[in-house]
Amino acid sequence: MRPKWKAGADMNYKTAFISMLTAMLALLGTGCAPQTIEEPPAPVEHKQEEHDITLKIDGSTLIPDVTSSIHFDYMEGLTVRQALESQLIQLTSDGKGILSVGDVALDTTLEWGVKLNKQDLKPEDWNTKLKKGDVILVYVKTVSSEGDLTGQQAIILTVNHGVASGGERLQFVKRYEDNITVRDLLRMSGIVTFNLNNKQIIAVNGLQPGMHEMWVLKVNHKELKENGLEMRLKPHDNVQLELIRM
Repeated sequence: MRPKWKAGADMNYKTAFISMLTAMLALLGTGCAPQTIEEPPAPVEHKQEEHDITLKIDGSTLIPDVTSSIHFDYMEGLTVRQALESQLIQLTSDGKGILSVGDVALDTTLEWGVKLNKQDLKPEDWNTKLKKGDVILVYVKTVSSEGDLTGQQAIILTVNHGVASGGERLQFVKRYEDNITVRDLLRMSGIVTFNLNNKQIIAVNGLQPGMHEMWVLKVNHKELKENGLEMRLKPHDNVQLELIRM
């Protein structure tokens, strides 16, 4: 015969059990309470270091191939003139202008201008000392004014001295004019010397062909015949003079 529990004893048992369970849960809750965790400091964002000095070259639509951007580190005392000379820029002998950028020279109606942080800088101010973040701009402009050259068309004379001088190359850029001929362009460049009847090239940039050498004249990579000097040029034509060995 199964023993019978009295109601009072059953209630006392349940009360004691609930009290004990409540105490255990409280103890566990104290041990497992979330602790305040100090978050590590947010990492400092390091911005990508920019180059200290920027030299931009803008060939406009006349000579887009020369357009580029050059970066180099700042040095205390560095001047605009020194920055220009340290790159692919050749100054005139008197240091008052730019003779060429890379291997590109301009006709007499054009010149290379210089700006420092968007402000025009005359040659007498090229000794200005640079600061970190300065931007130098070398750009093509007309001699008479800063007329907009956008959309202007050009013709180019490319001279390659070939094996005679290690493949030295230079370019002469002229704004396009109606009815200009190959001979006109060669004469306007100032670097081509003709014979007395202007039919034969004697020297280019002071260099005369050797005994087994000759100047070959081309337009857009096609060799010109004997009467090629009279050929009328079109915008963007490239006249080429190359010294070759026969």
